[in-house]
Parts: sequence; structure tokens; C-alpha cells
Amino acid sequence: NHYKRLIGRTRKNDLISILDKHLAVMDDTKGLLSNVTERLETIEKILPNNLKKVGLVRFNPYRQIGGNQSFALSILDEESNGVVISALHSRDSTRVYAKPVVSGKETKYNLSSEEKESIKIAKSVKSKK
Repeated sequence: NHYKRLIGRTRKNDLISILDKHLAVMDDTKGLLSNVTERLETIEKILPNNLKKVGLVRFNPYRQIGGNQSFALSILDEESNGVVISALHSRDSTRVYAKPVVSGKETKYNLSSEEKESIKIAKSVKSKK
């Protein structure tokens, strides 16, 4: 019954053209799948380098004045490489510092306890796979 439904309304030459069209569609699909596979592999190679772990610590560097307006912000990739940005806010000014982070550790710049804490928070972020 299935075969009769498939070819019931076609002539012999029509069935051949239908099958040829299906084969052409399958070939096109193979090409598209190959293209998508290549793009996915490229994305998977780049993905670990994306900045996706964030840690934020707010604090008051001046014990007797102000509130917790200062902060240390760590932004890291999957291997815990990235940057920690600190802003020290006072009544008269705000000072901003950026320090590189490699493998979750300080480089040639010493890190404050707040910066270290923000890195620790960022490193604790679990990546979704």
C-alpha cells in the first residue's frame, strides 16, 4: 500500500525525477551539515577564550568616611585569564586600576585582598557546557 501511494499518481519517468530531486536535496543537506560542523568546531575552539566568569567585591578603602562605593571587578575566561579592574572612590576623586590575571593569579602587579577575593569569586563560577 505504501509503495502504491508513493507511485500511484506518477508515471515511470516522474518517479525517476522525484528520486533525483530527493538525492539532490540529500547532497545539499550533506554540504550544509558539513558547513555547520566546521562552524561549530571553530566556535568550540574560540569559546574557552571568551570572558565569562565575573566576580565583584564592593568595599570601603577609607575606614572612617564614605560607604562601599569602591569595587574590584574580575572578568575571566575559562582558564581564569583576564583582568581585574579596581576603582577607589573618595569624595574628591575616583582612581581606576586594571591588572592582568593569568591562570587566576596576579602577575607583576600586586593584588589587594579585595582584588584577590573578586578573582576567587569569578573562578568559582561554573561554566555551562
